[in-house]
Amino acid sequence: VITISSQMGALSRKSKGMFAYRSSKAAVNKVMQGLAMELEPEGIICCPVHPGWVRTDMGGASADISVSESAAGIIKLINGLNLKATGTFFCWDGSEHDW
Repeated sequence: VITISSQMGALSRKSKGMFAYRSSKAAVNKVMQGLAMELEPEGIICCPVHPGWVRTDMGGASADISVSESAAGIIKLINGLNLKATGTFFCWDGSEHDW
């Protein structure tokens, strides 16, 4: 189970504004963390993923990566996951994101 989240929901990242968006992403991160613990005995992997700063309507033209780069990275991440990774908050490039 992979959820596209955002680093904007990471409690380790201090920033201002967009309270509803940040809160919703923090909530989904916590849900995924709990699901990971509950579903691990069944062999089901659960991870939230930060897609990166993507050139979309929200990210804008100055964002770091394209939609295709983000999607390709997330697919590569998913294909490499194993049960030891469950409950980890990842970035699109496979690196681990701080909670």
